[in-house]
Amino acid sequence: MLALGLFCVAAPVAAQGLFSPVVTVNDRVVNRYQLEQRTQFLTLLGVPENQGEVALNQLSVEALQLQTAEAAGFAPSPEAIEAGQSEFAARANLTREQFIAALSQAGVDPATFRDFIAAGVAWRAYVQNRFREQAESLQPGTVERALETAEIEASRRVLLSEIILPANTPESRSVSRARAEGFSQMTNAEQFGAAAAQFSLAQTRFRNGEVEWRPLGALPDEIAQAVGNLPPGRASRPVELENAIAVFFMRDVELTPATTAQFASVDYARLQLPPGSDAEARRIAATVDRCEDLEGKSGRFSEGAYTRQTTLQSALPADVRAVIDGLDAGEVSATLRRGGAPVVVIICRRTFGEDAEIDVTRLRLGLVNQRLQLLANRHLAELRDRAVVIRPEDG
Repeated sequence: MLALGLFCVAAPVAAQGLFSPVVTVNDRVVNRYQLEQRTQFLTLLGVPENQGEVALNQLSVEALQLQTAEAAGFAPSPEAIEAGQSEFAARANLTREQFIAALSQAGVDPATFRDFIAAGVAWRAYVQNRFREQAESLQPGTVERALETAEIEASRRVLLSEIILPANTPESRSVSRARAEGFSQMTNAEQFGAAAAQFSLAQTRFRNGEVEWRPLGALPDEIAQAVGNLPPGRASRPVELENAIAVFFMRDVELTPATTAQFASVDYARLQLPPGSDAEARRIAATVDRCEDLEGKSGRFSEGAYTRQTTLQSALPADVRAVIDGLDAGEVSATLRRGGAPVVVIICRRTFGEDAEIDVTRLRLGLVNQRLQLLANRHLAELRDRAVVIRPEDG
C-alpha cells in the first residue's frame, strides 16, 4: 500500500545535464530527469534497495516495449492509460486523482506515473494480440496431461545432474550456448560433474551438479520434455530458461508406486519481485498470511508479477514444489528465486488423496497466463538481444 505518511519532498534536481541522455535504446532516449523521477517514484512505492539500478532497467525495458508495441499499432490510448492508472491507484485504496496528487506532493512528476502505466498497457495489448492464440492452443494438452496422466508421471522418477549457465546479456547468452552444445554431447557422469563444478551458476555446483530424485511430472514442461526420453548416461539438449541456459545429465531413472501426497492439489499464489529486492521479499513474507494480502502487495510491481493457480502438486515446477512441500495453508516463503530475483510464495489451500480438488477453469487460465508470460519473456529477451543500446560512457 502507498505509505502516504512516509512521503517526503524530493530534493531539487540540478539543472545542469537535467535532460542529458543516460541510455538510448535503439532510437529512444532515456534522460537523467526520467531516471531521477523514476527512482523517486520507486522509493515512494517502497522498493527498498538499488532503486536507481531498478529504475534504469525498467526505463530501458519499457523503451523497448513501447517501440515494439507502437510499431505493431498498439500505442496506448489516453483512456486505456487512465484506466490503468485507476486500477493501480486502487491497490493503494486511492482514486487516480488522489494518487497523482500524493505523488506530486512528494515531488514526482505526474508524467512519471503516466509513462510507467503506458508502457505496461501497450506491452500487454501487444502480447495478447501476438501470443494469446498460441498460448491457448498449447493449453488443452497440458491440462489433459496434468489431470489424466498425473499417476503415470508421479510414478516415474529421474536422478539428474545439472549445469546452469548465465544468459542475462547477449554476450553471455552467446558464450553459454556454445558451452551448452559441448556439454550436451557428454556421456560421462564424472566429466559432466566436473564441468558443473567449474561453470554452473546453481548451488548444486558444490556437489558437482547433482540433484536429488525428482518425479518427472514435477519438472517444468521445458525440462521434462528435454529429459523425459533420456536413457541413463546421456545429456540433454540445451534448454533455454529465463536468463539462463541449462543442460541435464540423466544418472538414473526408476518407476515407483505413486503416493497419496503426489495426488494432492494445491491452490497457491506467488509474487515476482525485481532483482535486488531480497530484503523486500522477506518483509512481505513476514507481513502476509492470506493470498489476498499478497495480491494487495502487488500494485508496486510490474504487470503480471502476481499469479495464482490451482494444480496437482505432482505437476508443479521442481523449484516451486521444493518450496511448497514445506508449507501449510497460509504459510509463506521468500526463498524461491527466478532469473536471479526473489519470489514470494504462499499456500492458499491444499487437499490430499481422494479429496483433492482441481478448479479446472482456474487451472486452465493459470496455465494459459503462465505460457503467455513465458512467450512474452522469451520474445522480450530476443528483442533485448537485437537492441542497439548506447550509453554516453560507451561513446
